[in-house]
Amino acid sequence: AEEPPDRPQEPPDRPQEPPDRPQEPARPDPVVALDSSAVEPRAPVTRTPTDDGWHRGEVTTGQSLSTIVTSTGLRAKDVAELAAALQPIMDPSTLRVGQSWGIRLGEDGRLAELELRRSVTARVRVVRDASGRLVAATEEAQTTIEQTELVVTIDSSLSDAITDSGGDAALVAALVDVFASDVDFYTDPRRGDRVALLVERHRLAGEHVRFGDILAAEYRGEVVGNVAGLRWDPADGEAAWYTPQGKSLDRTLLKSPLKYARMSSGFDPKRMHPVLHRVKGHFGVDYAAPVGTPVWAAAAGEIVFRGARGAAGNMVVLAHDDGSFQTVYMHLSRFADGHRVGMRVAQKSVIGYVGSTGRSTGPHLHFGVKRGGRWVDPSSVRAIERPGVGARRLAAFTRDTKAARDRLSELFDRDAAPP
Repeated sequence: AEEPPDRPQEPPDRPQEPPDRPQEPARPDPVVALDSSAVEPRAPVTRTPTDDGWHRGEVTTGQSLSTIVTSTGLRAKDVAELAAALQPIMDPSTLRVGQSWGIRLGEDGRLAELELRRSVTARVRVVRDASGRLVAATEEAQTTIEQTELVVTIDSSLSDAITDSGGDAALVAALVDVFASDVDFYTDPRRGDRVALLVERHRLAGEHVRFGDILAAEYRGEVVGNVAGLRWDPADGEAAWYTPQGKSLDRTLLKSPLKYARMSSGFDPKRMHPVLHRVKGHFGVDYAAPVGTPVWAAAAGEIVFRGARGAAGNMVVLAHDDGSFQTVYMHLSRFADGHRVGMRVAQKSVIGYVGSTGRSTGPHLHFGVKRGGRWVDPSSVRAIERPGVGARRLAAFTRDTKAARDRLSELFDRDAAPP
């Protein structure tokens, strides 16, 4: 299947308006950079200021920051000045429908102040300093942080189980990240598997804003058994994840190079090829996923190939350790920006995006592993544990994580207790 074009197809021409109806003015592009050259010399005032001198509103469909600013009566040169002030802070094209804004003009008719609400907690504020120059800054409202807990049982999927219990997609992604070296979330989960986690919750004026760091988590599953992790953030080091015994949860090789996908074809040296219709070995694992899904480096390594390669399509090859171990990523729609052959990338770096280039029946990632120049089944490769908590720090680790460790056990016991 061919990859869809980069640009969407143009819509068919609209029918002409009847001559007795005046034509509607052209609507502005949904996203327009704050460029004074694209702004008319003066836009009509469409909003009157409130009693405090502010023009206020919310971003609507089709609006850009340029059209909002000029609707208050500001001229093109004012827009250019605002663009220069905002450049270090934000990209004006990232405006989203529903974001609130406020603009106050000075007695001289120039922009005196602008406020743009970027999220529940963040806003951009632009004011004139003592010299009359516009200065922009981001202001973040202080949230209160509390601990909360979730205990879920998988019925259809991990994502559904967590979101149905009050979590969100970002929390699911964070949990998958924690166990990425121990659980393949495309093949391992089973109905009835259970997950418990302790997580920070940010609140503002008593309302939930977002989830913060996961502090502890445990997965109890039919296939993977019990996998528990504790986040330890020592005063003299960086935060990392460990088992309750102090072993690292990180491995040299991830269980899968994608966060969200389903395995569509496994390692099979005698597979009947779906395109060629003859026996042709399948020396890797296929992960079906939508075009554009980010592909991770399954292990830290050096890019030794990055380009088109026949039936493999767009391909990236990473060399690990001394070069005797390689991971291969095929059929990519495109490569990650800023990478080149010879560059080293960290584990979980995005190296490309799922596609259907080369000989392919549909969007998917073909993930292969070579050891000593020979293809091996990725699921058979033994990942090496990273260093855990050293003997001299084990007592501090045990002390600092005891409350979270005990709470995990209590959550499972409570959830399993009869009513």
